[in-house]
Amino acid sequence: MSDIPALAPDRILRFHAPDKVFHSLNAITWFALLFTGMYVYFLNPSDEAAETAMLIHLILGAVFTFNLLGFIVIAPDRFALIMRACLEWDRNTIYWFRNFGGYPRRFFKIPFGPVEVPPQGRYNGGQKASYLLFMGMIAALAVTGWLLWIGAPVTGKFVYWATFYFHVWGSIIISVLVVCAHIPLALLSLEHFKGIWRLGPGTISVEAAEHHAPIWFERDVVRTDIEK
Repeated sequence: MSDIPALAPDRILRFHAPDKVFHSLNAITWFALLFTGMYVYFLNPSDEAAETAMLIHLILGAVFTFNLLGFIVIAPDRFALIMRACLEWDRNTIYWFRNFGGYPRRFFKIPFGPVEVPPQGRYNGGQKASYLLFMGMIAALAVTGWLLWIGAPVTGKFVYWATFYFHVWGSIIISVLVVCAHIPLALLSLEHFKGIWRLGPGTISVEAAEHHAPIWFERDVVRTDIEK
């Protein structure tokens, strides 16, 4: 039997507990890793301070890595659902980029593309592209981090430095995208933002679901009466 009837009639379960734990731990460790790494790389601290910062960086890196692995192993259905939704590209997904979801027109008064935004599924075109990029970089930064830590003795000089610069600048570039695009756009959908971050059920309002993800709402909520 569905869990939806147990919720308030105007609320829909959007984020399950594994989604919320993974997202929260990933966000916290990401920025903690960014700050400790940039501190050592850019500020040239004393040897003692750099050693302490890198020890913290390594511990955080282990948490960052096992957070991803834990999500995949403990909640494979949730991980598969997210990846499947991100890889489901149809005409409406492609057409989202014709006006970038209407955001240029709505917030910057730039008449870019058609006025109407094509209906989207669980994620819109921009979210699908960015989430695939983020998930790829999460995996890549975890792999390169471990390679720099324990693989340095067996890698050549070129491989080591290529890995190092990818690790450093890849993390910085993606962090800029997160701060300048992902976070502001997430705040524009405050219902989703509160749903993923609040303690307790990760619900959103029916109104937010119908507005931001009408295809998902019709296909996976209304027709089946369950959250998928």
